[in-house]
Amino acid sequence: MNVKIRLTRPENIARHGAGPVELPIEEYLCGVVPAEVYESSAMDALKAQAIAARTFVLKRLLAGTIIDDTTAFQAYKADLATSCPRSRQAVLETVGQVLWYTGGVIDCFYSSSNGGMTKRSGDVWSRHYPYYVNNPDPWDVAANAEKPTKAGHGVGMSQVGAMWAARNGTPCNDILAFYYDGAAILSDYGKGDAVGFPEGGSKLNLKKLIFVNNACYKAGRTIAVKGIMVHSTGANNPNLKRYVGPDDGLLGQNQYGNHWNQDKPGGRQVCVHGFIGKLADSSVATYQTLPWNHRGWHGGSGAKGSVNDTHISFEICEDALTDAAYFRRVFNEAVALCVHLCKMYNLDPMKDGVIIGHYEGYKRGLASNHADPGHWFGRHGESMDSFRSAVKKGMDGSAPAPVPEPAPVPSEYYRVRTLWADSKTQKGAYKILANAKKCADDNPGYSVFDAKGVLVYTGKNTTAPVFAPYTVKVTADSLNIRKGPGTDTAIVGAIKDKGVYTIVEEAGGPGAARWGKLKSGAGWISLDYTQKR
Repeated sequence: MNVKIRLTRPENIARHGAGPVELPIEEYLCGVVPAEVYESSAMDALKAQAIAARTFVLKRLLAGTIIDDTTAFQAYKADLATSCPRSRQAVLETVGQVLWYTGGVIDCFYSSSNGGMTKRSGDVWSRHYPYYVNNPDPWDVAANAEKPTKAGHGVGMSQVGAMWAARNGTPCNDILAFYYDGAAILSDYGKGDAVGFPEGGSKLNLKKLIFVNNACYKAGRTIAVKGIMVHSTGANNPNLKRYVGPDDGLLGQNQYGNHWNQDKPGGRQVCVHGFIGKLADSSVATYQTLPWNHRGWHGGSGAKGSVNDTHISFEICEDALTDAAYFRRVFNEAVALCVHLCKMYNLDPMKDGVIIGHYEGYKRGLASNHADPGHWFGRHGESMDSFRSAVKKGMDGSAPAPVPEPAPVPSEYYRVRTLWADSKTQKGAYKILANAKKCADDNPGYSVFDAKGVLVYTGKNTTAPVFAPYTVKVTADSLNIRKGPGTDTAIVGAIKDKGVYTIVEEAGGPGAARWGKLKSGAGWISLDYTQKR
């Protein structure tokens, strides 16, 4: 299989000639991988880059596109193809492997950095793909804490995030699973067998939309996982969009905006690790909504302690409790999820207290008094005992264990600077807020900012910085104006003139590295699609 490439770089023309040339796809990739990431990167980062780059070019090859050797497509340097043996090894060890989603090669994108948040393609360009979702990216945050990198478009793999993850022991398949949600890795350019399925295989329809706005997530506490608690919602609404949001293109719109991805949903301190229910197309899926080893707010407590301190939790979205077909679909999905988690954390589903329903947690003195999910399971001939047996059976005959999530990276690094915008004044980046505050106190004129640039502390010898309005030029053809700083707020207008606008306030929020408030009062815009003047 050959790639037709139009050469523009002098060194490439010197080697291959001036006209478009055809190169074997794998030989072409040997000159792409080291041009896109460091040859010294960990091998799993080089492999991830090779698979992503191969997928990108195959998609264009199938469409008959003639590519060039610049970053308008992918960087290609002929001399590196023969001088970078580790990149060549990564290409050869992944020959033919591409990312695949529901019947086709994905439209694969990547960029240098995503600013700490993976982007949905439709928020950047004109088309949404289901495998690009908004998620906090702790690998990118950690990489930028070590060495700041200018953010790119943020869709797909963060190259600095992938390099950091691989350097810290994350396998190639897990890197790609994080950045290309729900995609599989297939051999022989998509014609062969599955090499790897993210998140445990095709039986489990697992997706991810972390509740970064929920106070539970912000609390940042972790647990040593000892078990799983099964909940059901207790409300006649089987739709995931009731609880999971904002819409990622699969969930559908929640017209009431009462999902749980907000500080205190309905005024309550509540958050689980996942939900099982219906997508907009009525198919059943699981959404992970907290990191699995995060301490959730789901079971309450009893005389003997709290299940929140030991157990992963998920809610199954109830309907009217009479639809046997729907029950069987979500029951089987819940079994598949528990198989995945038991393998991940080496849990024995038949051991006493490992997999329990909410009502069983209450009887053990570890949870509040609820009847779920026993009141529903019994209507369809099931129980928690039969559920545990199904999980055990699934483990005995299922795929190899998924690799556990990488060791948690702090979701925020607190930076000590005079102003957020003045990175040259930075004294340090701290995982612990108290240490950052001490640094600010010891350096007159300094303050503490979170990972999104929000001022969280002013040093004792510092006057709080005053925000200085500035102007930006819009670079997008159409840039949404939103009610607040985030894609989880309503669209109230759009800028379509690529004009110059004054920003009077900045804030963090989902869907962009930074948001800016317009002087006109019309609302907020993503600063990712502007140039500061």
